[in-house]
Amino acid sequence: MAMSNKELIMHQPIYKRRWVRRSALVLLVLLIGYGTYRAVRPNPNMKKIRQIQSEFSSAQAKDWTPEQRREKFQEMRSTMEKLTPAQRDELSAEQMKREEARLKEYAHMSPAEKAKHLDAQIDRMEKMRQQFAQRNANGNGQRPQGQPPGALGAGGPRGPGSPGGNRPSLSPEEREKKRKERLDKTTPELRALRDMYRKDMESRRKQRGLKV
Repeated sequence: MAMSNKELIMHQPIYKRRWVRRSALVLLVLLIGYGTYRAVRPNPNMKKIRQIQSEFSSAQAKDWTPEQRREKFQEMRSTMEKLTPAQRDELSAEQMKREEARLKEYAHMSPAEKAKHLDAQIDRMEKMRQQFAQRNANGNGQRPQGQPPGALGAGGPRGPGSPGGNRPSLSPEEREKKRKERLDKTTPELRALRDMYRKDMESRRKQRGLKV
């Protein structure tokens, strides 16, 4: 006696039933979609770091007090600690690209434009030194904080004014190791641009009778 369609369906293995196959397909699509979303969505910590970097580059940053600047650095540092090594490398590469672009822009300035730019950076750095001296006289011995790593600002991309904070002191060997690691991640062109900027900054400070 022939079985009805309903009976045939009931006797099929469960993985061959139409509703099971459809459900599995829908689930697969949802999993792929969720995986793609997780892969391409902006990482909240990366987004926060980029936002802080943007704030440091804004015109308003010039008017920050040392306390405001220190708070921003602390916020950046605590967020950086939550990143994976790959994410830190990504941010570092972005920073170097921005730094190289700014240094190239500086290299193409006229002598008068370069002098104006360097004077603005020197004035900013000296103002920070004065603020630090005043705070130190009042019993606060913390050193001033400058621009985020890679910034083209006071003292050059890696010069005076870069963040120091309250990090533990490194031994000479550790400092040398970190210096080599940073150099290994840079291009010869970027190193040449940094060297040019550093020499120009030192020369301009000497012209103004300031310590190098």
